[in-house]
Amino acid sequence: MTDTTAPIEQAGQTGTSTLSGVPETLLITLAARLIAARQNPDLRFADPATEAVGKALGFDPDRFSHDRASMRGCVVRGKWFDRIVARFLQGNPQGLVVSVGSGLDTRPNRLAPPPGVDWVDIDFPEVVALLEACVPPLPNVTALAADATDVAAWVDKVPWREGRPVLMIAEGVAMYLQPSQGMAWLNAMAAQATARGSSLTLALDLASPLMVSQSHRHPSVSKTASLFHWGVRRPGDIPTAIPTLRLLETHDIARQCGLPSFLVASAYRLLTLGRPIYSCARFGTSDAD
Repeated sequence: MTDTTAPIEQAGQTGTSTLSGVPETLLITLAARLIAARQNPDLRFADPATEAVGKALGFDPDRFSHDRASMRGCVVRGKWFDRIVARFLQGNPQGLVVSVGSGLDTRPNRLAPPPGVDWVDIDFPEVVALLEACVPPLPNVTALAADATDVAAWVDKVPWREGRPVLMIAEGVAMYLQPSQGMAWLNAMAAQATARGSSLTLALDLASPLMVSQSHRHPSVSKTASLFHWGVRRPGDIPTAIPTLRLLETHDIARQCGLPSFLVASAYRLLTLGRPIYSCARFGTSDAD
């Protein structure tokens, strides 16, 4: 029987001191999950694995807890991604899940992918080291240290067999990319799916140009010396640029983060003829559902 306690115990020695810049932003999401039951009980989010990670790291979520809109938004966003992944797992019990910028996410522990599914977390080397040290391991989940936007560099290192359905999720990632980098990354994923005869589903969250321009004022992101770079006017702009993809659904996150955020997001939609200020979107090739 595999001893899952040793990695957790070692995590306290690893700590988060190696994180800076964009990798450090994973602590925002970690904080949101740790205080979800206390600060946003109506969302009914429970994640025992994350609680174990926070305890092992000795991490104090109060560093970010004052940013109530972001704390709530991270949980709303996380539940949306959970739903997308659960739907994929149910319909593709032999599929491949590629999680980009996973941070210390314990989604596989929450959702328990079936034995036929391979799950690959891709992130910066220092994040992967922390992930492997403190997240309870699962037999069909592996971590890969790589630049996820350089698809050609890692795609042959994951079990993407010809014809295998693939779900790529990127939570809290896209806005930190340069605009040309982000679109090239999605285009490369779509091209790989075509070359391998696979259905491909992409799920990611998208910031608006306004949100990007104000990222230096973000109460939590500004504490990590990071900035947003890629803003998308409408989720539909992505399949316009990459015709092999189609927009399957969108989910407005900003309007679920408390009254102030709801009012700002609603005003932005009104002034821009329906554009979301911050949303999640699911895209797919023609054979994805």
